[in-house]
Amino acid sequence: MQSQWGISSVGRAFEWHSKGQEFDSPMLHFPLNRVSSTFFHVMKQKRSVIFKTLESFPRVELEDIRQFFGADVPTKVRKPEFVDRLGAYIIERPAEWLGRMLERDLRLLKRLIEAGPGVPLYLDYPDFPSVLETIKLLGSDTSDENFREVWIPKEFYDVVAPHIDNVLREGEESGLFEMEQAALGYLCLYGIMTVDEFFDKMLDYWEFSGRHSLESFTNMVYESPVVKLCRVDSGGERFMCAPNIFDPDEILDRRNEYAGIESLRRFSPDEALKAGAGSPYFVFGLDSKEGRRLVEMLGNLGYAGEELVREEHDIWMNAQMIGKDDTTEAIFASVSRRQEDIESFEDYNECMEIVAAYANTLPKWLLKGYSSNEKNCLKVVLQTEDDPIRTMVKKNPLLGLFVPPTPPDDPCPCGSRLSYRNCHGKNLN
Repeated sequence: MQSQWGISSVGRAFEWHSKGQEFDSPMLHFPLNRVSSTFFHVMKQKRSVIFKTLESFPRVELEDIRQFFGADVPTKVRKPEFVDRLGAYIIERPAEWLGRMLERDLRLLKRLIEAGPGVPLYLDYPDFPSVLETIKLLGSDTSDENFREVWIPKEFYDVVAPHIDNVLREGEESGLFEMEQAALGYLCLYGIMTVDEFFDKMLDYWEFSGRHSLESFTNMVYESPVVKLCRVDSGGERFMCAPNIFDPDEILDRRNEYAGIESLRRFSPDEALKAGAGSPYFVFGLDSKEGRRLVEMLGNLGYAGEELVREEHDIWMNAQMIGKDDTTEAIFASVSRRQEDIESFEDYNECMEIVAAYANTLPKWLLKGYSSNEKNCLKVVLQTEDDPIRTMVKKNPLLGLFVPPTPPDDPCPCGSRLSYRNCHGKNLN
């Protein structure tokens, strides 16, 4: 699934300005009066790539970038001066703003630095792009639908290369990366939750980790890029949303169909850490019986390395919106993509059953973290041997996906809000 590349897709925090929501903390800002006037003069004489990149953004997005980077740039100045001051901060204080980036972004930056300035890496499309790609400080070419080219310009390389190792080391040693992993894990397990619920879960992690005082930990969470990028408003209430969800309101609206599920499922901090590992390719439950069978099956189909991780991740993501036509079939793409290598329909169907069994054990956003098995809904089910449409299924196995038979005009049990005859029942006519 290719991401939507833009400021709003990298994080809802970049939309706060238009909503009048300042994410303000004195600990986030660097006083730019420490930057020499000589520096500004030199920069005005020689417009660098970094400054030209910033100039390309409208003022409202420059405000969002300022907030994310924590630069103390006066808001009541004209755009040219605003760009000068923000560019000066990026060039003169990289160790400060690099420390406010997601670990995933820093790891990507490290790979690009190791490749060298101007040398492209050919990368898959993640569910959400890195911040540095979005604000164009990294070069990228997304003209190919199968992969993107990403590189680091020479000028930006010179700014960040001397600092990247120290920033990565500090993030690991301080516990910042682990806290970020737990935060992302909780968000990926639940999809979306209120800000209060999020901080309650993070306090569970704080007690589990035992690494910081409560005050220090609270500041660490508050200043985290996860909070900046993943906070959203809906219906007058503040939520935290997984970074790979582009329409939080859709999740909240569809949850109304399962109003009987009042509270979030309980997950341990250790489970949250597992779910938050591997950003941006989150995955969960591979250590379960169903998960181990899935990994073995995918390995037998020839998936390995990064390709295997992506297939596992895509199954989890597509399982979240089961019942929608485009995602129901997408859950099984890893099998259908290799169907020519599968010897018989029986083997093919067994692979499909393994995927379905795993999908039904996964935490579902619509079910507040509960699985389809736990709540007996939103299940993926395959046709049985004695089904009368077995012949049709053999011709097109994907038509064999169905929810339990339902009266034609009743709502389809998959949760699509369509009648059964217009949803899963239409393939059985």
